[in-house]
Amino acid sequence: MEPLQQLIEQPESEAIKIEVQGRALRADEMARVQAIHQALPLLRQARDVLSVEVTEHLVTYKIVDDKDGKLKTSGRTACNFWNHYISPGYDVVIRLGTFTQASNTIARAYMPSRKDGVAYGRVEFNTKYLDSFTTNEISGTIVHEIGHTLGIGWTDWMELFDEATGKFTDAAVAQLKSLEEMLVETDYGDGTAYAHWDEETFGEEMMTGLKNPTGEHVLPITIDVMGVLGHHVVERLPGKTHIDVLLNMLSQMIFSRKVQARLIDRDYFKETDLMETIPHGDPVVMDEDAS
Repeated sequence: MEPLQQLIEQPESEAIKIEVQGRALRADEMARVQAIHQALPLLRQARDVLSVEVTEHLVTYKIVDDKDGKLKTSGRTACNFWNHYISPGYDVVIRLGTFTQASNTIARAYMPSRKDGVAYGRVEFNTKYLDSFTTNEISGTIVHEIGHTLGIGWTDWMELFDEATGKFTDAAVAQLKSLEEMLVETDYGDGTAYAHWDEETFGEEMMTGLKNPTGEHVLPITIDVMGVLGHHVVERLPGKTHIDVLLNMLSQMIFSRKVQARLIDRDYFKETDLMETIPHGDPVVMDEDAS
């Protein structure tokens, strides 16, 4: 880092010497000063990137393609949601894109993957429905899928409960007592079973398997369970809260860790199996317009 700092200080010093001569600058001197002032911001930016000490991980996104900026806006809010409540145990990148399909599938999500300690999720939205979706509806869907990428329905999660009953084990309850009151969904087949809260008991919760058309809420347990899955809970949710209330608040949050986000490989991509569709269980039928 020292050589780079010297590389910044030397032209800074040179520019000062040229500018304080007490006379009008020659054309060559003026050109030199201008060149230095153009180069210095880039050098400082490089120094800042290289000097970042990553003390915690974050959730960020990668836009593959979009429609009228909807996914960028919603993706930012969804990442704000998780970055606000937890400090993840590893970096997470949610890959957002679109497809066009003449079916009832609103969105589709794929199994997460890992590379170099980073977890990658992937969600695609059907352009047929994007115009009719509110920003919060899109954000809520992305929040749900990031929840899976953070571990709900993944390897460590599967060790926490009995697949026959959906009840959490004594060992899991010992880590988080409120899990004693929860049930995992055991019905509705692949993509829904074992990866969500039980639909019959918690049907309007954000991390249940079936989309609720009248709106959803978030229970404190959905945040708290992240501590069991290897993340650090920064702020607990005080009680059951409508997701629109949370998303409206978090959409105003300014992301201040852009330098850290640039250090994450957001371009990595691995093709993985389809995990779930929205509405859940809706078959994915590709047509000639699909992309």
